[in-house]
Amino acid sequence: MLNYALVENALALNPNGYVAIVSSNEIKDLNAVIDYMVSEGTGLTRPQALAYFEKLTQTIEFFVGQGFRVVTPLMRIRPVVRGVFTGPDDFFDPSRHKICIRTATGLRLSETASKIAHNKVEISQPIPIVRVYIDGMNKKVNISAVSDGSGVIKGKWLRFDPEDSRQGVFFVSESDPSIEIPMTGYTEIMPSKVHFRVPALPADDYRIVVKTVSRDGNDILEGKLRYRIHVE
Repeated sequence: MLNYALVENALALNPNGYVAIVSSNEIKDLNAVIDYMVSEGTGLTRPQALAYFEKLTQTIEFFVGQGFRVVTPLMRIRPVVRGVFTGPDDFFDPSRHKICIRTATGLRLSETASKIAHNKVEISQPIPIVRVYIDGMNKKVNISAVSDGSGVIKGKWLRFDPEDSRQGVFFVSESDPSIEIPMTGYTEIMPSKVHFRVPALPADDYRIVVKTVSRDGNDILEGKLRYRIHVE
């Protein structure tokens, strides 16, 4: 069951516009996937399932590493080049360009999406809305950040507990969303504005995410700035 709640759409021109936010659901990791694969009646042992999964992973890594697109019923994967070239005679320069991996749903997952049962729920606490990021060093808005600098975000329902490591302002790497870098040195935490220190960041594009917790402490509520923030 997919639970969703309606919150104000910070991006819409219509002040009465709302969007659906999926509430935090239980995460199923690799162990859960393997457990399901070896459940009663499948005929698979756990070592076999792990071996098959690892071989599938290695095979996809091999093809993508050769520069191929991989298309399966589960997902589509392709390598892309990011960065700006000065002209038709320019070449790939690691200081200006980067190879990234893009993924999209395959046919089977796309069909699954249309079959997911859904349920509207009420939230006990508003989800953070992040509207603006201001670079504290050069005052640029929703464009860039300076590594080892400072920054300000503005929006609604931004207040959080800085002593709780689950909460705060995070820079999430666009090239690897598993990389979440927490901001530090909060000097002001208000419902509509947060001031903080930006730690040393690798050059990349980032999404700014604010995390708070529900009043019962069970769910993480996330708000994300719509703009990519670039760090040289």
